[in-house]
Amino acid sequence: MSLRLGWWSALRSGMRQTPFQPIDRCSPLFYLLSKLIGLTMANATGQILKLLRDAGPASRADLVRATGLSSAGLTKVTAVLVQQGVLDERQLDDHSGLGRPPVQLSLRAGSRHVVGIHLSAGQACVVLSDVLLNVTAQEGFEFDIATPVDALIARTARMTSQLIEASGVPRSRVVGIGVGLPGGVDRTRRINIHSSFTNWTNIPFADLFEDHLGLPVVLEHNATAIALAEAQFGRDRNSARTLHVFMGRGIGAGLAQGVLSTERGAPRGPVEIGHIVLDPEGPACRCGGRGCLETYFSEQPILQRAGLDAVPPEGLIAAAMATDAWPDLYQRFLQALSTAVTLLSPDSVVLGGHLNAAPDRLLTDLRRDLPRRVMQAQRENLTINRTGLDEPVGARGAACVGLEAFFYRSGPGASVGTVRTEPAYVSA
Repeated sequence: MSLRLGWWSALRSGMRQTPFQPIDRCSPLFYLLSKLIGLTMANATGQILKLLRDAGPASRADLVRATGLSSAGLTKVTAVLVQQGVLDERQLDDHSGLGRPPVQLSLRAGSRHVVGIHLSAGQACVVLSDVLLNVTAQEGFEFDIATPVDALIARTARMTSQLIEASGVPRSRVVGIGVGLPGGVDRTRRINIHSSFTNWTNIPFADLFEDHLGLPVVLEHNATAIALAEAQFGRDRNSARTLHVFMGRGIGAGLAQGVLSTERGAPRGPVEIGHIVLDPEGPACRCGGRGCLETYFSEQPILQRAGLDAVPPEGLIAAAMATDAWPDLYQRFLQALSTAVTLLSPDSVVLGGHLNAAPDRLLTDLRRDLPRRVMQAQRENLTINRTGLDEPVGARGAACVGLEAFFYRSGPGASVGTVRTEPAYVSA
C-alpha cells in the first residue's frame, strides 16, 4: 500500500502544474510516468501472448474483449509484436459478412527460443524449445553427484553453447534459460537452497550460468517446473490446479495454477509428498525424519521389497505389482497422496517418472480409491492421468519456466537481472 500511495502522491504533485507547463524530463515525475507506461505496456503484452498461447489464434476484436484493453492500445501492442516477428497475421478466407475480412493473430512458434536445463541426481539434460514448448534440439549426460558444482555448471554451459550453435538459431533469438533442480529455490528463483540428494546448499546457479552463457536465468524446483508445463501445455490445461507427482530415485511433487484458473495469487511450488510421515517409528529418512513416504515408496525401497538389484525392462511399478509387497506399498502411497490432495485441492493429479510408466492398473486403482479418501467437493472434478508431456519431461518443465519468465510475462527482450553481453563459452 505504501508503494501505491507513493506513486499516487507523486502523480498528484505533478498534476498541480499548469496544463501548459511541460514535465521536466529530468524530474522524478517524468521517471515515474515513463516507468508506469512501460509496466502497463509490458503487462498488456504478457496478457496478449498468454491468451494466444492458451486459446489459439484470435482477432484483435477478440483480444480487446478478452483483455479489456482499448482498441487503440491493443493495436499499438500487437503492432510491435508483429514487427518483432512474434505474431503472424492471417486474413480469414471464409468471411461472409460486410466490410473487410477480419485478421487473425497467432503466435509464431519459432520466433523465439528458450533453453531448458534439467539437473537431477546424476543426470543433466539440455533442450532448446520454441515458444510453444516444441523441443527442437536436446543433449544430455550423466554425472557423479560428487562432481564439484563449478565443474558441473561449466560442462553444462559448454553443452548449452554447442547446442545453440548447432541448432542454427541466432543467439539473439534465445530469450533466456530455465533451470529445473532438485530441492528448493529461494524467492528470487536464483539460488538452490538445499538438495538432500546432491547435498547442494545455497548454490547461486542463476548467477553462475549467467556468467558462463550471457543469458538471463531463472530457477525452479524440478517437479514444480513440470507441473507448470503440465498446466500450460499438458492434456489437463482446463484444470484450476495441477499436482504433478514424480517418482525417480526419490518421490516428490509440484503444484501449479492452471491457465483457466480464476484464483488470484494461487500457489505454485514444491510439495514434499515424499516426506509426509506415515509411521513416526519407521525407517530413517535422508531428511532427518522417520517413516516418510520416500522410505517406503521410492526407487530403492521398492527394489529391495521386490528383491531386485535394478529397475527391470517392464518398469519399477510393474515389477512391484507382481510381488506380495505391492498391497502394502500401494496403501502407503495412497495415504500420502490423499493427504496431499486434501490439503492442496488440485483438480488434476498427473503421474510422472516411474509412475508414468506404470501399468494401467495403477491408474484404475487410484481413480477408484483416491476419491473416497478426499472431501466430496474435491472429488467431483478430480482427474488422475499420466503426464501429457513428451520426453524429456524434466527439461521441458525447465524450458516452460524460462518461457514464463522471459517471454510470456512481458514479451521478448525483457530480462531479469543484469547479465553479460558475451558468453564465457562459445563452442569452437
